Parts: sequence; C-alpha cells; structure tokens
Amino acid sequence: MRTGERDLLLMILAASAGSADGWSYFGIGHAFVANMTGNTVLLGVNVFRHTGEVLHPAIAIGCYAAGVIFASALTRNLREGDPWPRSVSATLLLESLILFGAEITWAAIFRHSAHDSQFAVLFRNVLLGAVGFAVGMQSGAMVQLKIPGVVTTYITGTWTSLMNGIVDFASGRDRTPPRKKVALEERLLLQGAILAAYFLAAMLVGWILQRLPAAAGAVPAASVFVVAVFGLTRGGAAA
Repeated sequence: MRTGERDLLLMILAASAGSADGWSYFGIGHAFVANMTGNTVLLGVNVFRHTGEVLHPAIAIGCYAAGVIFASALTRNLREGDPWPRSVSATLLLESLILFGAEITWAAIFRHSAHDSQFAVLFRNVLLGAVGFAVGMQSGAMVQLKIPGVVTTYITGTWTSLMNGIVDFASGRDRTPPRKKVALEERLLLQGAILAAYFLAAMLVGWILQRLPAAAGAVPAASVFVVAVFGLTRGGAAA
C-alpha cells in the first residue's frame, strides 16, 4: 500500500470518528464515543449534581476501553514494517459491521417506537455501548500502526502533536536537514487533513440529524467499511 493511500484511509477513519462522536452526543445519549477526555469531564462534573447524568459517559468509557482491549488482542502480532496489516483491516471490518447493526437499530427506533419511550431509552443505552465498543476497536487497531503524531479517534493528541510540530518546523527551518524537513511537512499536512476530516464529518452529521436523523449512523459505518475493504484488498500480509 502506498503512503498516499494509507493517509487517505486515515482521513476517512478520522471522518468516521468525528461523525460517530456527533451522532452519539447529539443523537444517542449526550456522551462521546471517541473523545474519552470529554467523557471523563462529563462523568466527573456530574457525580455530585442532583440532575447529573453519569450513566451515559460511564457506558461510553467502559465500552470504549473494552473495544480497545479486544482490538489490541486481535492485532497484537503485527509484522514489523508492514504499513497496513490485514489483521487491522479485518478488525475494522468487524467494527463496521457493529456500526451498521447500530445504525439499523437506530433507524428502527425512529420508525417503530416513540422517541422517548422506555423501549427507546433502553436501546439508546445499548447503542451507545455498541458504538463506543466499535470506535474503541478502531483506536486499538490504529495505535498498533505506530504512526507518529497521528491518531484517528482521540483528536486532542493530534492537535497537540500538530501544534508542537509547527513550532519545531518554524524554529528549526534553517538548520533542519532537507529530508527531515520534508518528512515533518508531510506529517503536519496529514495531521491537518485528519483534523479537517474529523471536523467536517461532525458538521455533516449535525446536518443529517436535522434533516434525516434516522440515517445519522450510516456515515461512520460506511466510512469504516470502505477503509476495511480497501485495506483487505490492498493492504499487507496477515499478522
């Protein structure tokens, strides 16, 4: 797999995470499925509030952690130097199937039950856990690739690395060897593109939730599925 192809896949995965976060927070249960920093804050500030909601961020954190553990176990034997192992793509394919199942259930809630019925509330909690687990799988698989400064789910790390890289690039412009300067420029461009993809996907889901809310889960599910299929056909050998 070429570097450009890999970078495009990373951008699509970032879009899947941004759309999943928008879907989960504004649609499913006022909790994030990729942004565990936000969930930790939500959980903490709500502990002592009488009307605080601790269940949803707790579900998201617990299921995300379980997804990371599961994916890490599936991809623990990656070959050194393989840019995109088949085990990573297989893990992403499983993630996409979970997300598609969550989207089908989400659409059924809109079609067959009252939006705030007891049935709908129960299934929203189940959906939040399922989507959190699926996105955790993506994080667990991507961290195995060991791409410096690039994460497709917890975007705070990408923001931090990008800002740090900009400072390094600006301050060391005259004394940085040309090859390292090109590598740093490429990494900064990739980080910026990933942040843009995450943001634009969140915008898209915000629009969908206004116009066709039953289809909100299709964006993250389809995004991960495309990456998984492409990776299986063009990626490296099995771990």
